[in-house]
Order: sequence, then C-alpha cells, then structure tokens
Amino acid sequence: MTPVRRTSLLWGAIALLAAAAALANAMGVLPAGSWDLIVRAAPALLILAGLSQLLRGRVPASGLISLIVTLAVVAGVAFTAFSGRAAQQRTDREIAIAQPIDPAITRLVLDLSTLRTGVDLAPGAARADGVTGVFRGSSASEILTDYQTAADGTATLTIRERGPVFPRLEELGRGTLELRLPPGLPIDLRFSGGEGDAALSLDGLDLQTLNADLASGALAVTLPDTAPPPGAAPTGTLTARDGGLTIFIPTSVAARLELNRSGSGIDPQYDPTRYNYLVGDVLEARAIDSAATVIRYVLTAPRGQIRVETRP
Repeated sequence: MTPVRRTSLLWGAIALLAAAAALANAMGVLPAGSWDLIVRAAPALLILAGLSQLLRGRVPASGLISLIVTLAVVAGVAFTAFSGRAAQQRTDREIAIAQPIDPAITRLVLDLSTLRTGVDLAPGAARADGVTGVFRGSSASEILTDYQTAADGTATLTIRERGPVFPRLEELGRGTLELRLPPGLPIDLRFSGGEGDAALSLDGLDLQTLNADLASGALAVTLPDTAPPPGAAPTGTLTARDGGLTIFIPTSVAARLELNRSGSGIDPQYDPTRYNYLVGDVLEARAIDSAATVIRYVLTAPRGQIRVETRP
C-alpha cells in the first residue's frame, strides 16, 4: 500500500483555500483589501515549495514547518509594508464641509468621529458661516454628514469618517480634518478619534460640554473662558488611550481635574502654585472657591503623560 505524502495533503489544502478565496472574491463576498493581500502574498508559495523540497525526508513534519516559516515571513513583510504605508500622509481625496446654521438655532450638538485622521478644531470667523472645513486623505475614505434640527432650537450635526475594514495597500495612509465652528453659539462637542493627533482649539467658542476620546495619538485641548451654563458647571471627559494628553486652561477659570492614569506611573505635569494635588489623584485649583467660572473634567491617559497648562 502506497503511503499518502503529507506534502500532497498540504498542497491540496492550499489549492482548495485558493479556489475558495477566488470564488469569494468573484462573488463580491471577500473584502477588496483581503484579496489584495492574498494576491501580494502569492509569491510566498515559492518559499513554501522550496522549503518543502529541502526539508522533505530530512526533518520530521517538514510540511508543517515549511508552512509555519512561510506564514511568518508573509506576516513580517505584510506588517512592515502596511505599517509604513499607514503612517504616510495622504491627499488623494479632498472633501469640503459646509453646513449652514440657521440664526434661530440656539444650541449645536456636534458629534464627530474619525478613523486614521488628524483633527484640527478651531473657531470660525463668524457665526453666520456655520460649520466649515476640509478633509484631505485616502481615496478610500468617505466623510458622511447628517444635520437635524429640533423644535427646542437644538441642531445636531453628525460628521463621520468611513472607510473599508481591510483597505488595499495603496489606499492606506493618514488624513487630516480641519473644522471651523461658529463662535457665539452654545456647543456640545462629542469627539471620537481612531489614529492621529487631535488639536481641539476651542478658545473663542461658547463651549457647554466636551467629551473627547482618542484611541491613538496625542490629544491637546484648549478650553475657552466661557461661563458655565445656568445652574451647572461645564463637565466633560478627555481620554487619550495611547498617547499624551495636554489641556490648556484660561487663568480666569478654576478647574477640578480627576486623573485616571491606570497605574502607568507617569507623573502629571502641572503648576503647583495654581493647583493642589489631592488624595484620589485629583488636581484642584487653589482659587476654586472664589472663581467665577469652575469646570470639572476627568482626564484619562493610561500610556502617556497628562499635562495641565495655563494660558492667559
């Protein structure tokens, strides 16, 4: 009885997988990025074939060892290629953003979500300009906007970046989003970012609440000296999950800042002449009892330094 060669089983399995992938791609089931990776990895079969021939009969489980080595080479090359392209700045697509805000609107809720994009928020020239900006990035990225108004005078503007889960190699890269917000209009801001630094320069805006969550990158927030809403102090959360967090607070504003460092051991940077460090990882302005404007924020940075700066 002739024994079945393990290498024949290995190549048979590879042939079946390749046929299944090609069929899934032809039917539109397989993401374009996945098929792109498979096509680019196809030359690695030459490595597999060479190792199988060299090790066959000399090393036990030669087919399995050859497959593991080949997969490791493919993974290493793919990681290097995709990491390098992912860090590049892209300008393939430019999308203008222009959302008029009716003069009757008394409050704006801005819900902003990005993927691999650096964000720059700042006040616009005039309230009549509404929300304006421009996105520059990969041709695979889309910017979706939705604008809704309510009877109580509240407008909700949702801006989201959308892209493929598995982009092609040539589509990888970082984008930039510059957004200008209307001054003189009360704003509630919710920001959720993926990869990329974010600079939220909110001085000059009538900021009511701010909640920002950045997955990877440095988060810098410049707060305005606006008075708190009637009966409440501005409260929010600022999170930089994999990067540093810097907050710039006006001298006229007193802050109570709860720090969440998740045991990172990275000491916060602050001015001890302006802030008391309290038990429970809290920074509290020394003038908090006499200040006209008081804000409270929870600052989270488990892998980076928290910096509290004072600005005139």
